[in-house]
Amino acid sequence: MKTALALLIFASLLSRVPAQNQNQRQGGNKGNQGGNQGGSQGGAQGDPQKSLTLDPRVIAKGFARTGQETPTAGQVASLTSTNNYINHCLTVNLPITDGKQLEGGSCNPAPIGSIPSIDKMPTAKFVSPLNGADVGAPNVPFDVVLNIKNLATGQFVNAQANYFAAPQQLNGAGVILGHSHITIDKLTSLDQTTPTDPKKFAYFKGLNAAAQGGKLTANIDKGLPAGAYRLCTINSSSNHQPVIAPVAQHGSLDDCIYFTVGGGNAGANTGGANTGAGKGANGGANNGVNKGGNQGANGGANNGGNKGRGQNRPRRLTAREIGGLSTA
Repeated sequence: MKTALALLIFASLLSRVPAQNQNQRQGGNKGNQGGNQGGSQGGAQGDPQKSLTLDPRVIAKGFARTGQETPTAGQVASLTSTNNYINHCLTVNLPITDGKQLEGGSCNPAPIGSIPSIDKMPTAKFVSPLNGADVGAPNVPFDVVLNIKNLATGQFVNAQANYFAAPQQLNGAGVILGHSHITIDKLTSLDQTTPTDPKKFAYFKGLNAAAQGGKLTANIDKGLPAGAYRLCTINSSSNHQPVIAPVAQHGSLDDCIYFTVGGGNAGANTGGANTGAGKGANGGANNGVNKGGNQGANGGANNGGNKGRGQNRPRRLTAREIGGLSTA
């Protein structure tokens, strides 16, 4: 009898051991979960810039709207997200930009960043050359001078390792940290209307230094061949992305002008505008300017309409000659 009772008690104790172990394991797991969660939250609260968790305070709720809740003709629905697009690059078959200039295309996970007020939007205007001017003889050095405003220049990161690799940033005055560039495209003529090829340019230079007296300068040390050209700025943030403005409707943040090299129309009208007997921009319709069979600006002896101005003196192109462009 005593033996049977002892066996029952022993069996009961054995049945309780797995349950206790299971409870201990569950409790331990819950503790680990709590510890991990607390550690993650603590890390995010300690330094959100090192946390891999999206902080709810920075979620843009407007990103969840298509913008077509009330359908509007001419508008398309926006892409939407409830987590700030943090994994957007998983939706496309492209490599991560990762600070590189990938010619085959890429997906960049860096956010746009800080945006200035409308009173601090960057703007620029060329001082030299002037729009429509001729810069002189071919392949002779000349300077490009640019007036710049509302861009904290001299901020230029490594373009090979940090391209688009950080958000746009502002300085203490709310001005974009960045730099400018100039790019010069060769044209067939000043009245060219076909789009240029962005892969082909006659000259490109990053203006990495800080502006002096509100001016940036670049020396085109080898000059350019005779012809017609377009000169433009590319104002950028520190990591080379084009500057971002706070509103959609604003004036241009960059400047473009048109100029020639080689004297007046030398090489600038190869597109046929002045072929033959002076047809087109310098044809007989421009009486008093190039009278006499288009002698003068293009004449070998500089006779005709430009008499009295000084032999072989370069002249500034008129608005009509540059296709109605405004002279800056």
